[in-house]
Amino acid sequence: MFGSQALEVVIGLTLIYLVLSIGCSGIKEVIAALFALRAKTLEKGVRSMLKNGANDYTAQLFAHPLIQATAPEGQKPSYISARMFAAALLDIVAPADATQPRTIQSLRASVAQIPNAKLRATLLNMIDSANSDIDAARLKIEHWFDDTMARVTGWYKRMAQKIIFVAGLMLCAAVNADTLMIVKELWSDQALRSAVVAQAGQKAQATSAAESTSQTLSLQEVAGEIRDVNAPPIGWSRNSKDIRLWPDTAGGQALKVLGILLSSFAIVMGAPFWFDMLNKLINLRLTGNPPAVRGVEASSK
Repeated sequence: MFGSQALEVVIGLTLIYLVLSIGCSGIKEVIAALFALRAKTLEKGVRSMLKNGANDYTAQLFAHPLIQATAPEGQKPSYISARMFAAALLDIVAPADATQPRTIQSLRASVAQIPNAKLRATLLNMIDSANSDIDAARLKIEHWFDDTMARVTGWYKRMAQKIIFVAGLMLCAAVNADTLMIVKELWSDQALRSAVVAQAGQKAQATSAAESTSQTLSLQEVAGEIRDVNAPPIGWSRNSKDIRLWPDTAGGQALKVLGILLSSFAIVMGAPFWFDMLNKLINLRLTGNPPAVRGVEASSK
């Protein structure tokens, strides 16, 4: 009984975290689009490759027709393929001669004149290890770009987590998503717990992982989603007898802040994590309960 009750509380809490995570993902995407965070992070990564002191080829690279064609007019791209990067970079540092094709020798001679010492040394190393094959040299530049973009992806993910935490903290404070309050209400109210668990099962079955984690919800939609799943008291109240009231004691206020912080940290895990967790918990609960038919058969003997 205790194990089943605890599992149902965790399922209900996971469902709330999932809804809040989807809402925060939407807020993060709005912020990312508003401030062009992906494009700025990409530019920062490219600059780390092409800048050395006063010498910076970043502006020339982004002004190249191949790169400009990857973004709407007047905007910087948020994604560049390795092939496009290598082609544009070679056009900048070693322009092709219209009268003769580019050779490994002409490429090396042009690269040797680059004033950017860091970029010059990097490209010369790739050229010298290409065994006189210009295609191999171009491929090494593409791999260099891919390796850098892997680090850039890490930069963006860390920045996104910070945004999600701040957005989650604001969202949880706005809707009074207090983990401690939610757990208390789910634990003490069997009818509420059963309703939330039933809704969690329906949501897990009706929504695929891709659909769930790609949703973006506004603050009002998040509150509506929470109400739709028959969630425990969410939101603020001025009723002195309502659990949603801001506590009037220092201890109660500290617990309220702690509960909201716990929800905020949980949201940082992301909607995909909580969707997978919800499915695992629902499956665990289903496998833990014996089928009703067997019980009927046993009682009839």
